[in-house]
Amino acid sequence: MQAQNCSHHSAALAQCRASLAVLGTLLLAALAGCRAPPAARTATGPMVAPAGAAAYQIDAAGSHIWLQLRADGPLAALGHNHVLVAQQLHGTIWLHPQPERSALELVLPVAALAVDDPIERAAAGGEFAAPLAAAARAGTREHMLGERQLDGTHFPTITLRSARVLAAARRTGAAAQGEGELLVDLQVTLRGRAALLRVPVSWWRRGALLCASGAVQFRQSELGLEPYSVALGALRVADLIAARFEIIALPQGSAASSNSRVPSGASSTAFSCGFKPAGSPVAGANPAA
Repeated sequence: MQAQNCSHHSAALAQCRASLAVLGTLLLAALAGCRAPPAARTATGPMVAPAGAAAYQIDAAGSHIWLQLRADGPLAALGHNHVLVAQQLHGTIWLHPQPERSALELVLPVAALAVDDPIERAAAGGEFAAPLAAAARAGTREHMLGERQLDGTHFPTITLRSARVLAAARRTGAAAQGEGELLVDLQVTLRGRAALLRVPVSWWRRGALLCASGAVQFRQSELGLEPYSVALGALRVADLIAARFEIIALPQGSAASSNSRVPSGASSTAFSCGFKPAGSPVAGANPAA
């Protein structure tokens, strides 16, 4: 009798252990499914220059990135569309004789971001043209640079690095003539996180200057940002952003030459690259084409 009881208890214990093992497996699987995705890797360390590439320093006075943001939601008519300009850019472009082997690193100071400048709004035209009151501009800037958005206090810069460069269109002898079309996979690092954006770039030379321009659309959510909203989302900033850029770079160690005939509002290098002065509508295409 005692032996039968022991046998019965042993079988029950084995069944219990088997049930616990199954339960443990299911629990681990559930936890694995709920685990947060790993944080995106950010760029660390100095950028490695491609062998055989010529280094060009970004001209801070002549280089800009324009961003257009639109109001969205059921109450969008009560909001404002916005024009932002990233300025005081610095960094390096390494131009290789084979353009696909080129590289770049560009740093945007968050504090230098111009928000709804009246001249830039007029240049954008259309739904952006009307100037905004100083108080409205200040409020927008405070929100955009605040902790919920760019968090400029803790993350004072945004870094753009080329992860890959591709030829967008092959034209015989284009690179030898000092111009071309590229697709650049940019690693955009902001708020300590990185994301990839593919950007079409037109580039050309004007004397010693290296000029580049282009336009692209992307979503804030692609960069890990949540668009600003109020009234439970009834009034918000649209996720989609339209961007265009004009970049000018000088051979490393050189300085921009002065030009007394440069129009007001334009740097001498911008004028040399064919870019229009501030306050003029610019499509972002290659003026040399």
